[in-house]
Amino acid sequence: MRRAAVVAILALFVGSACGTSGPSQARGGEPIRFTTDDGVELAGELRGDGDVGVVLAHMFPTDRSSWAPFATALADRGFRTLAFDFRGYGDSEGEKNIPEIWRDVVAAARALREDGATKVVLVGASMGGTAALRAASLEPVDGVVTLSAPSTFMGLTAPPETLAGVTVPKLFVAADRDGTAAQTAQAFYAQSPPPKRVEVVSGTEHGTDLLEGRQSELVRRLVTSFLEAVEEDAR
Repeated sequence: MRRAAVVAILALFVGSACGTSGPSQARGGEPIRFTTDDGVELAGELRGDGDVGVVLAHMFPTDRSSWAPFATALADRGFRTLAFDFRGYGDSEGEKNIPEIWRDVVAAARALREDGATKVVLVGASMGGTAALRAASLEPVDGVVTLSAPSTFMGLTAPPETLAGVTVPKLFVAADRDGTAAQTAQAFYAQSPPPKRVEVVSGTEHGTDLLEGRQSELVRRLVTSFLEAVEEDAR
């Protein structure tokens, strides 16, 4: 069944069918510091050692700790993860400057490549998802996942022209009773080129809360299957 599920999602995203690999030994919680192109030093944690790297960008007003359970689960499945604090949050330096946090996502993607990842996927919650879309329109990556990403937040935006520039596989996830999150996810889907997928689940959970709430099993499976598709496409 697991192989069949992976084949199905590969057909949806990349139009080909492949198998999936098993989990690898994962390192956990290794501190890392890296610098953005405008000189801000950021703090993060590396887990896992797979070829596919996953940037985990947090929502407002949390920090990288909100990703810890899912980052560990992904590392155990063979992915290399980097959860980090945006500028001005957690252990990162700088002031809280939300319109510029897309630069932090770009820097995290580059840090993962320097650590050994051959493919990089951006996974962002709420404002982290918006920042991930901006980053993906400017930095070469291999996929983007957003959880409850808004089109605009405190000066950070992902307008249609940004979406048009994100040509890699995309997965937009939101809950149907989480304000306007579902409508925004559907708008992102309409405004972006293929390959793409939108999933609206039942509930009110927002951002990383989707990974822990009543629909957590479904949401975790959606994200993990997306990452497995990228992994298999790289083989």
